[in-house]
Amino acid sequence: MVHGIGPACDLRFRSIIQCVNDFRSASLSLLASHYKRAQQEGKIGRVEFLPVNWHSALHGDATGVDEDIQRITLPSISRLRHFTNDTLLDLFFYNSPTYCQTIVDTVASEIDSLHTLFKKRHPDFNGAVSVVGHSLGSLILFDMLTNQKTDSDSDSEAEGIPADKPLQLSCNTLEQTLSRLGLQQYLDILHKENLDLESLALCQDSDLKDLGIPLGPRKKILNYIKRKLLLQNCKTGAERQREGLQVPPQKMPNDQEGDQCSGLSSQPSQFHRTQSVTSAVDYNYFDVGIGQVSIAYPQLAFHPQTFFAFGSPIGMFLTVRGLKHIDPSYSFPTCKSFYNIYHPYDPVAYRIEPMIVTEVDVEPMLIPHHKGRKRMHLELKDSLTRMGMDLKNNVWGSLRTAWQSFARPVAALPPVVEKETAAKRDTEEPQEVCEAESPVAIEQTEQPEIKMGMLNGGRRIDFVLQEKPIESFNEYLFAIQSHLCYWESEDTALLLLKEIYDKLGVPVEQPQ
Repeated sequence: MVHGIGPACDLRFRSIIQCVNDFRSASLSLLASHYKRAQQEGKIGRVEFLPVNWHSALHGDATGVDEDIQRITLPSISRLRHFTNDTLLDLFFYNSPTYCQTIVDTVASEIDSLHTLFKKRHPDFNGAVSVVGHSLGSLILFDMLTNQKTDSDSDSEAEGIPADKPLQLSCNTLEQTLSRLGLQQYLDILHKENLDLESLALCQDSDLKDLGIPLGPRKKILNYIKRKLLLQNCKTGAERQREGLQVPPQKMPNDQEGDQCSGLSSQPSQFHRTQSVTSAVDYNYFDVGIGQVSIAYPQLAFHPQTFFAFGSPIGMFLTVRGLKHIDPSYSFPTCKSFYNIYHPYDPVAYRIEPMIVTEVDVEPMLIPHHKGRKRMHLELKDSLTRMGMDLKNNVWGSLRTAWQSFARPVAALPPVVEKETAAKRDTEEPQEVCEAESPVAIEQTEQPEIKMGMLNGGRRIDFVLQEKPIESFNEYLFAIQSHLCYWESEDTALLLLKEIYDKLGVPVEQPQ
């Protein structure tokens, strides 16, 4: 479970660990009430929820960003400015190519470390692993999962380097590179292994560790070479653009000119972009064409089963990046299920389905209450809505009948024929009223089934929580709290359990 901006996850300034503990407690309670029989029969085990913290790595001493920001921060309203620097600036850090790389690397490293440690402590575990992202954490996971590679990809593509492109760096010699980094003492070790810049760029952290190079110098070397390669590739793309080699906004399957800046993917872009009205930026050189800053996305050590997004701004960020439409055939390379879960009053949450199905206005799926029914105030609201619609239709039908009777012309016919015509008209008028009401009923009963694409295997993606009765009185008053409600929401926890256990063929039980 990956947190969003800031070190705290709720209004009580609790950490991600404390919030995940609450979510775990809600899950265990629902397991005892909704899966009691399956648990007693040994068909299922419990679901473990593990927190992923990336905020401390970004704001720690390694980056020094807090010290740099503090030097330029005004002394007035210090508490508010401290809150801004510690929380809201994470959004700007993620859109920075420098700190975005730090965030993504930290998230991937923490996820892999937790997965490795869990497998070590539970060697018999053979279950699936899913990922959860809240707020900005969901956007981080979305970009990361978009840039994952399948097992069939080559090793060079998995490292984010094109296999047919020679590696070049701005520095001419290995000595110059190490001198620039202040690591001249490790030159003899690299020379002993016959390593030059080209072969050093192919090394991983484990390779340098085997050579006896400490963690700090390893990170400096790998990060420096990675950035230099990315910068060179970006300059190459910019030169091609200046020469007039423009890539169309919507990439065709056979178009090979849209290689991304970092070379992380050669697959056709399935995100369709709107025409730009600002300065010309070739987003197709970026990773998978999603408009994110050009960084090297790490590869997870496992393939996630499902991706759950809580209060996610993914839809907004994709739109701001210039993406207008997501191809219905698109799916994550290594994750086949995706759920966008949000509270109706969450000011940060945005929908995904309208970017896939643009021609039809589709309501989101309502998440059932964990006690098995709709909340009473929502049922009352639906009943009043239906009553109002019925009353409106009845009044409209009565007015229509009265107007037709008033506007009916008087025909100069014999009395017998007039009676027959009047009787015939009386039998036809209800049919006209019924025909006037029939399109609504036909539209409701004959609405075609909507295909939501393959991002969630053809199933629905957007799921909305039911607001509480007190929240319906003033939606603005509970807006901030609604963005933080997911950690203690039993309805959200039950939806996760249903998705996980349904794949095992275990149905949910009605609570007693």
